[in-house]
Amino acid sequence: MSDGNFNRQLLPKTELSSGLRAGKAQMRTKAENSFKKIIDEFLSEESEERKESMKRRFMELLRG
Repeated sequence: MSDGNFNRQLLPKTELSSGLRAGKAQMRTKAENSFKKIIDEFLSEESEERKESMKRRFMELLRG
């Protein structure tokens, strides 16, 4: 008798879940590249270290 719990490892791989992961990865890459372009365009006088710090923080927020 099943209690509603099951091991997801026993289920077959679905193209839907792998497609969602691929889509998220593509959008994360696009967001990262777009943010870098914006920083370079609007904050050209900032130091490279500051730009990298902003980019790292953006990526942390994006993942979180």
